[in-house]
Amino acid sequence: MNKKKVVIIGGGFGGVRTALDLAKNKNLQVVLISNNRNFEYYPGLHKLVGVSHHAVASVPLEKILSGKAIEFIFGAVSSVDTDKKIITIGSQTITADYIVIAVGSQTEYFGISGLRAMSYGLKSVAEAIALRNHIEEMFQKHAHTEKTESVVGLHMIVVGAGPNGTDLAGELAVLSRQLAKKYNVTETLVTINLVEGAPRVLPMLSEQASARVAKRLQDLGVEVLCNRDLRKEDGWTVEFADMKIGAKTLVWTAGITTNELVKNISGLVLGKKNRVAVDEYLQPKKSDGTSIANVFVIGDVADTPYSGLAQTALYDASFVSKNISSSARGSALKKYIPHPNAFNIGVGPRWSVLVIGKFTSFGLFPYIMRTLIDIKYFLSILPVGEVWKLYFDNKVKN
Repeated sequence: MNKKKVVIIGGGFGGVRTALDLAKNKNLQVVLISNNRNFEYYPGLHKLVGVSHHAVASVPLEKILSGKAIEFIFGAVSSVDTDKKIITIGSQTITADYIVIAVGSQTEYFGISGLRAMSYGLKSVAEAIALRNHIEEMFQKHAHTEKTESVVGLHMIVVGAGPNGTDLAGELAVLSRQLAKKYNVTETLVTINLVEGAPRVLPMLSEQASARVAKRLQDLGVEVLCNRDLRKEDGWTVEFADMKIGAKTLVWTAGITTNELVKNISGLVLGKKNRVAVDEYLQPKKSDGTSIANVFVIGDVADTPYSGLAQTALYDASFVSKNISSSARGSALKKYIPHPNAFNIGVGPRWSVLVIGKFTSFGLFPYIMRTLIDIKYFLSILPVGEVWKLYFDNKVKN
């Protein structure tokens, strides 16, 4: 029997999980395409910037796929013909029976003047390392400068009080104290602002949970500014509607849009944040209301109720893998049922907020749970020995 060929575009949470699940089906030929040789664990990026001693944020895809019936192609997809099922990578073309689009998201700057050029992001390992190096450089540089210059040089602004921004702000508060001691800098010269356009931090959580997180941030020394929208950034001055702040470090975590590849795929209907409109099977919809058969869109790219988190990408991957296996053997597809997410959001080292339905917990216990969840995930994609090396033989020294 000829094997059906499945081509998965994207080496993030959704793409890797889909590839690993489908590789178990001996009647399928699985191909994974990614423009990054590494799988980057985005929930761990803040640890690369902060003070964690077990920062695990990157694993080579070849190590994850080793020994699996998966062909890995390193390269950037330039176009996808969803009707003919043809994927183009540079001068190379690949045909498929099924296509899974799992390219994830990227930073959106909303056309704000100076923001793209002057701000730091937190969407990749490279960005996290660049931010960490910049912050250390600022402490080293301003250890002996005049007070007025030091206040600007040691002022850090994180824009966006969602999970990434909140976690990062907490890490920066602890990191700044360590760096101040290391370079003999007066701590009162250091300022960390967490700025949010909504009325409160972590607006997806309850008001009570948001208030508790805000209190934790304040205890760490982070100044929280809500109901503020960024207007301009020129590297020295950050401008909001009601004020201007002198700062040499601005981290932008407030804007997300889907990967630009989806704009180059004809026939897709794009909605908010350029997410792709999908039917009840996660197949993309056409403008006439019909769907594109045997093409599936998952994770951040799909316009589903809980899109945007790793949990949803993994859930989507499992769902689509089962449907592709069913379709390949001639069985009917099952309908997609959106699954609500739990939240476990860090606020500095060894402290998290955990929300599962109506249950909410704060502090060390959720942090331990989060660490166990991270380890469990890596155990799902790597052998036990490799996970041990990641967590105990690859410490980040500060």
